[in-house]
Amino acid sequence: MPARGYAGAVMRTLGAREQTLTVVSFQDITPHYRRITFHAPSLFDGQPIHPAAWVRIWAPDPDRPGREHQRGYTLLDPDPVLQQISMEFVMHEPSGPASTWAGRVQVGDTLQMTRWGSKHFAAPDPAPDGYLLVGDAASLPGINSILAAVPPTTPVVVLLERHHPDDVIIPMTSHPLATITWVPEGPGALAEAIEDRDWSNWFAWVTPESGAGKRVRARLKELGFPASEVKAQAYWVKGKAMGVDRDDQQAGAEGATGATTAEVATSGTPTGVPAETTAETTAGTASEAANDAAGAAVGAAAAVGAGATAADATRETAGSALPSANGSTKGAANGTANADPASDGTENGAAAGARQRQWRSTAGSRLLAPVRGKLTLAAAFQAVVSLLQLAPYLLLIELCRRILADGMGAAGLAGLGVWALVLLGAGTTLAGALVAVMHVVDARFGHEVRRRVVGKLARLPLGWFTERSSGRVKQAVQGDAASVHYLVTHAALDVVAALVTPLAVLTYLFTVDAAMAAILLVPILAYVILTARMMQSSTSQIAQFPTWEGRVSSEAIAYVDGLSVVRTYDAGPAGGFRATLAERARFLDDWQRPLTSRKVLIDLVTRPMTILLLIVVVGGATGLVRGPDLLPFLVLGVTFGGQLLAVAYGMGSVRESMDAARRIGLLLAEPELTAPTTARSGGQDAHGKVVRFENVSFAYTADHDVLSGIDLELAPGTVTALVGPSGAGKSTLAALLARFHDVTTGRITIGGTDLRDLTQEELYRTVGFVFQDVSLIRASVHDNIALARPDATREEVVRAAEAAQIHDRVTRLPAGYDTVLGEQGHLSGGEAQRLTIARALLADPSVLVLDEATAFADPESEHRVQEALSTLAAGRTVLVIAHRLHTIAGADSIVVLDHGRIAERGTHAELLDRPGLYRDLWHPQELTV
Repeated sequence: MPARGYAGAVMRTLGAREQTLTVVSFQDITPHYRRITFHAPSLFDGQPIHPAAWVRIWAPDPDRPGREHQRGYTLLDPDPVLQQISMEFVMHEPSGPASTWAGRVQVGDTLQMTRWGSKHFAAPDPAPDGYLLVGDAASLPGINSILAAVPPTTPVVVLLERHHPDDVIIPMTSHPLATITWVPEGPGALAEAIEDRDWSNWFAWVTPESGAGKRVRARLKELGFPASEVKAQAYWVKGKAMGVDRDDQQAGAEGATGATTAEVATSGTPTGVPAETTAETTAGTASEAANDAAGAAVGAAAAVGAGATAADATRETAGSALPSANGSTKGAANGTANADPASDGTENGAAAGARQRQWRSTAGSRLLAPVRGKLTLAAAFQAVVSLLQLAPYLLLIELCRRILADGMGAAGLAGLGVWALVLLGAGTTLAGALVAVMHVVDARFGHEVRRRVVGKLARLPLGWFTERSSGRVKQAVQGDAASVHYLVTHAALDVVAALVTPLAVLTYLFTVDAAMAAILLVPILAYVILTARMMQSSTSQIAQFPTWEGRVSSEAIAYVDGLSVVRTYDAGPAGGFRATLAERARFLDDWQRPLTSRKVLIDLVTRPMTILLLIVVVGGATGLVRGPDLLPFLVLGVTFGGQLLAVAYGMGSVRESMDAARRIGLLLAEPELTAPTTARSGGQDAHGKVVRFENVSFAYTADHDVLSGIDLELAPGTVTALVGPSGAGKSTLAALLARFHDVTTGRITIGGTDLRDLTQEELYRTVGFVFQDVSLIRASVHDNIALARPDATREEVVRAAEAAQIHDRVTRLPAGYDTVLGEQGHLSGGEAQRLTIARALLADPSVLVLDEATAFADPESEHRVQEALSTLAAGRTVLVIAHRLHTIAGADSIVVLDHGRIAERGTHAELLDRPGLYRDLWHPQELTV
């Protein structure tokens, strides 16, 4: 049965394609909860079915023959082999049309459905610290979908309102960190069940009954949840059937009010923004959904139809389906109306504001707070300037109209000309002044942002840099800062100008001739429809495009890094990186080729020449508009459409700039290493002092300890070796002594002084380190060795180089110790490693950390390096890591780590004398030595 009436026509126009579902089986999971399995062969012909994807079904209304009721339901357990999917229905009484149909269903019954506007679950970015899921039995398919998608290391709190005793026995997806609580039905019961605690960086998904949902949203506002972290919408309303009706005669207006009985139907998860899983479609008409899609399609077409990236198109289409469980938090940015002020998550009060500042998702807003008022003022001023810049053209058009109507004798012609010149000069001057002022604002703000970023980088733990590439750091200092420049200097001005000017032109044209002005909207409407259809047919490819881009980018880096190996074992076009490029090309071709004709049509529809032809044919040839009145349309009408659509380009740039601001804000919010402001005795002279790890535990994330309960003593003048299988925590333990990170629990002391009580300067005078990753700067060999002691003499540098067995190689460089590495000379991996050892020797630290320090040393020099390290260990504390166990056989103490804990400790001989992990590790290596 095809979609009928106005609602169906709108959906079909925007690209909705209906398919038939045939019931093959049904099962009562509980007496009031039914799962129905459908045969849906056409559902598997197009885009893939992602977790929590949903469809719109049209259920027959048992009380009104000939009418159907639209609802959204989650697709469960898709089976492409059998071409079957399932949906789940709650059948409490009183029930609405969809639930009633489900209660009477028979094998062989059919339903019409469409995937138009369907989205699927995607985790928020940045990933939340936890999920707060609030709902009831009708929400369970969506909640179960989220539980299945949330990583097992992320905590989840689930609060469900019980409307029937059997609700509590409905099966739920298992999650290791989920706590599930059923709350008895009652006014405010769900809201009161939300604990008063710090929910910073949690994501809230709120989908209970309408009244309960409003109270929950109000409660979340009190707790400081920002709008971006609350996705909320009623899944059902007591006493009101939700959904959209259709029949042959009526457009669906009755569907807005529906029946008086309550519909309770299980749903998926809400759509429209990242991190939502599609849920039961909310009340409203399909025409409203179409308006939402149209609003988003304007921006999406500018991104895809005009040659921008598909990633831009993905952002543009967020929220383009139908009003769904997103709490309307996206607002006007994606064409969705915010109907419920309670759902916007706005902070009230100082306490709420303090909480909101803790959310990572508001990092960009916090960064821009100092200039937000200036941007608002500039936007308002730009609106005035835009009108001033438009006014001269309107006056000149009016002058020409008078000349055409009355000839040169028309009164006031000179005055109009003078005013046009005055306004033209004023508009140009004010526009230039506004841009200049905003550049001054940006210069000051940008300088402050860069100063804060550079200062922050100096205070971050060194482990932060080891976990990130240099490109990421460069992006924060240069790329993201440049994007914020556009946001502050141009974004507000460009978007306001792109909105005000065409709207003012359109208003003026309506005053000239309303009928002709309305005709000019036809190309824009055609553009929206064509774009919506194109986006609907590309939903799957748009979602896959970022994955392909990420895959190509990562493989390109790997290809360049391993180029010598790749060329040696080149598999030709059929293998490796070139195969990936070929697959990506096929993907793009399969995606874009069918859209070529639509893109051409979209381009033709929006061209000024097309609009000009429309004006001439409709307005001139048909005589709809008389001669003088046709002039404004010929001059202004051909441009206003393109100007209005340019908003999409501006909004795309604004989003990219906001993403950059968020990344900078997140960087500035990174935790720093605390340091005292005064020197402590522990750092002044640590020679002869014991290093202790006291009940040390460490976790990179709050849910997984890398090290647990480490108690270790490093005696002065001794070498302590850390060994163990890969992933045992050796490098992490060594990095903690160098204070690349702070311990999670416990403490590390040098001579009884906690590392956290040492200033940065004291710490790095006390602890030196040589890690696996070699770090050389583009400077002379002398400066590279003297990096920790810039005042070191040439003699001191040479002695350190000789001890590290690198002196002979340096003397063979073009300029010896004055050779600039990277320009005049290059070192091999082993040579570079020995240079960093020389750097540590020159620094003369009391504690030395060597993480695979000899990993790149050639066999000839390895023994000599070991001898130098043994000499260095006299009177000092050395912690060394090595996978080649024979290199540390002479260590004073060997500590064996396994799964983040100390498994064994002793000398080489002692450990070999007893069964254990060390002996198991030693014998295989003994065969290869």
